[in-house]
Amino acid sequence: MIARRINKLFKKAVLLFSGDSKLWLSHIDFCVRMGWNHVVGTLYTRMLNLHSHRPEIWVAAAKWQLECNSSPEMARKLLQRGLLFNNKSSLLWHEYFRMELIFVDKMRKRKIVLGIEEKEDGAEAEDAVLKVKIPSLVYGAAVKSIPDIEFALSFLPICDAFDFAHHLAEQILQDVQARHPNQERMWDAVARRQLLSKHGTLSLVENVVCSDKKGAAAARAIFEQALVRLPTETMWKLYIQFQLELLEQSSSEKQAAKRLRQVVNLMQRASSEELLTFEHHQEWVKLLQNCKEHDAALACAQASVKRWAKSVEAWLLLLELLIGRGPGAEDALKAFEDALSAISKQESLPVWRRATEFLSSEVPEETIPFLEKALFYPNDVCIWAKEKLLELKCLYHGYNAARKFYKRMLNLKPLSVNFFQRMIDLENSRVQPDADNLRSYFEHAVAEFGGSNVDVWMKYILFELKHPEGKPEQAGVLYHRAVKTLDDDLTNHFISAYSLMDTRKL
Repeated sequence: MIARRINKLFKKAVLLFSGDSKLWLSHIDFCVRMGWNHVVGTLYTRMLNLHSHRPEIWVAAAKWQLECNSSPEMARKLLQRGLLFNNKSSLLWHEYFRMELIFVDKMRKRKIVLGIEEKEDGAEAEDAVLKVKIPSLVYGAAVKSIPDIEFALSFLPICDAFDFAHHLAEQILQDVQARHPNQERMWDAVARRQLLSKHGTLSLVENVVCSDKKGAAAARAIFEQALVRLPTETMWKLYIQFQLELLEQSSSEKQAAKRLRQVVNLMQRASSEELLTFEHHQEWVKLLQNCKEHDAALACAQASVKRWAKSVEAWLLLLELLIGRGPGAEDALKAFEDALSAISKQESLPVWRRATEFLSSEVPEETIPFLEKALFYPNDVCIWAKEKLLELKCLYHGYNAARKFYKRMLNLKPLSVNFFQRMIDLENSRVQPDADNLRSYFEHAVAEFGGSNVDVWMKYILFELKHPEGKPEQAGVLYHRAVKTLDDDLTNHFISAYSLMDTRKL
């Protein structure tokens, strides 16, 4: 009785909100749990009439027909009909292809269980099914509709899930070779397939693989042939990536050392052709370091900053190598200056950070003069430099020097909330913090950020309430100032935060 009432509510809801697919699916899920299969089929039909351009709904309906209603024919018809509306949907094509393979798998298992001979009653239609001709036709229709190499290759993993479909996978691979002979991705796919093949040498259009080569050697032979046909940066990139993956999968130190040397040599070849990508050039430097070829790694890093002079990542890698060589701060300092003159000022913050870390540990006396140059850089660098200089002034020259720098920076915008907070922290770190100084720092902060930052006001009020030399009676005054100063969208947030703080105080 209750289930029927719920069903009526769902019916009314989907009539009122027929465009809400989630509501439809909730109704269908309820009916499935109730075991009302006849209702589920009707609901999917009505839903698909309204949402015919939603591939995932066609797939859900077909899946239900196949798995719950045991009706492969209806599932097939649904997917075929869905493709009439969505013939560019890779999801529908994949599911249709997978469903046909599932059907073949069931037919094969049924035949084994029943002990039916290979040829019985001349059942040609069944023979066509068992020889996966229907999935092959589905694939052919799919690639005509979506003539993209990645889409065509995406059918291979589906084939791999079925132990009887390796011949179909090979047919697909041959079709990809025929359709896309001059695409780097095709050669990459063929080589990788050769590596993973469990059924011997693949049949290739160009007949690249020699009969005595297997596994990784056969795959490399395909890549080498590809480089002859397509000597492009993309082809080199795919080949090197393949070799790097092999290196990661090495099963012994001897094999790893051999593969490491192979990939380093391959990168050297690509670099000599000026077809090595930036990412692999950086990887090359790191691999040379692993090989203990430090001079070669440094030379490679220096070549990298010449070719990609504006790359922050390339400069940082070179700087790390120079720093790692040990004594010689002058060389590193010059490299930092070269880097900052080469790269974009807007992207220079990581270099400033690394330079400050290095100079602080190696030549502290050079840190502040070097970092002061950053005050003339774009806002993100300038703001960070002011915060860092405030700390360094206090660390190297004492509180008074930091306070003097703070006052000078007040008139040199931009500033940050952290800049004021660090000055407050420096004051609080003294043996006897000065309440008037702290109050002035808070006043400067609210003058600068009082309209856009709730935390500044809250910390100022807490200071007056909790500091031994604070003025609790000023809390209410600050509250009213904050309400008047803060942007409209922040006022309610501040009032709520203040109320909670006030409750705790009471």
